[in-house]
Amino acid sequence: MSRKNLLLVTVDCLRGDFVGTDHADTPFIDGLVADGTDYREMYATATTTTPCVASYMTGTYSEHNGVYSLEEARLDESVPTLAEHLSAAGYDTTAMVTGPIVADTGLDRGFDEYAYRDRNEELVGDWFDEAVETVAGLEEPFFCYLHLWEIHDPVRVPDGYDDPEYGRYPYARTLSALDRALGRFHDHIPANTVTALHGDHGEAIAYRDSYLHKLTKFLRTGLRYGLGLDTRALERRLKRRFDRDPPVPDHFMEDGHGENVFDFVSNVPFVLSGPGVEDATVDAQVRQVDVLPTLLDLLRVEPTDDRPIDGESLLPPESVSDRDAYIRACGKSLVREANWQRAVRAEGHKYVEYVDRDWEPELYDLDADPLELHPVEDEPTASDLRSRIPEEGVRDGEQLEIDGLLKDLGYK
Repeated sequence: MSRKNLLLVTVDCLRGDFVGTDHADTPFIDGLVADGTDYREMYATATTTTPCVASYMTGTYSEHNGVYSLEEARLDESVPTLAEHLSAAGYDTTAMVTGPIVADTGLDRGFDEYAYRDRNEELVGDWFDEAVETVAGLEEPFFCYLHLWEIHDPVRVPDGYDDPEYGRYPYARTLSALDRALGRFHDHIPANTVTALHGDHGEAIAYRDSYLHKLTKFLRTGLRYGLGLDTRALERRLKRRFDRDPPVPDHFMEDGHGENVFDFVSNVPFVLSGPGVEDATVDAQVRQVDVLPTLLDLLRVEPTDDRPIDGESLLPPESVSDRDAYIRACGKSLVREANWQRAVRAEGHKYVEYVDRDWEPELYDLDADPLELHPVEDEPTASDLRSRIPEEGVRDGEQLEIDGLLKDLGYK
């Protein structure tokens, strides 16, 4: 039997609760969920793109691969990537990427072709034909990595989709349009292909069009990062006022991603569909670092070496149980480590600490408080979760020279 191809689709900023639900009109994605394995409780390694991509491409946390943020983002040379594993196994490997994951990060390693494009070249636009042509030119077995930017802020709703039937928010309506483009793109994929749909991290979207939100967010940024004040108590009061019954889980003081580790930006979809994939739903808590070993397991490809990784395979689905999820926030506002956070989600709780501040850590009881609005006092539990934070390994602090790119992408 011929070996399976792999199509790994990452939709940047795709929230877990917008896949397999009615928040957006997505018949193609719904079909992947219905016919494949849907991991409902996967948590991202970070809430910023580059560390997330490094995590699922290597099966390791930032502490072990050297990619900490958008700028401190050069992959350690000793850490092998998914593309390197598959290339060594005889796969034709290609990547079609955008956003901050430029070749300077080292994430291009193992790809025969690493095609970086402008963020305005989208699958919902004229770039579609080029993407199809690229896939048509691949030799089987192949690994195609497709990184999409359509629902990343600022969102531009395509013509014909700016209607409530496609969702409440512009984010949802654009996702609905992207779903159709993905379906058409997928029609050009050989039948012997496993499709993996993933989100690198989620996105806060509910209050994006609120002028009151924009004003309070502007003030918070000045107080928290400009003056170094602990604004959390005031923020919680505002959140409790506005977030009692949100249409989607979100917080009034948040937008975008990168500045917090709440579930609405860290819970990401991971769906497998295609030959040899079970029809299953997995509700156990899993991690983004589990993506690489799962894909290698599914394709029956052995790693190129026995270097230890942080992730474990998610196959077979019925054997998966809860795993500790380690999550980091490393800064949309790019004020270096002044807004970094580290969290562990386990045992029905989430522990959050602030790396470069003397602020008290937070602990949330997720069963009693799923919106994470009311921190609790429970030192034994907090101490236990604190001890599960990975120890730091690789770190040299080298900054990539991509300031202009980050400005263009809206990060500065």
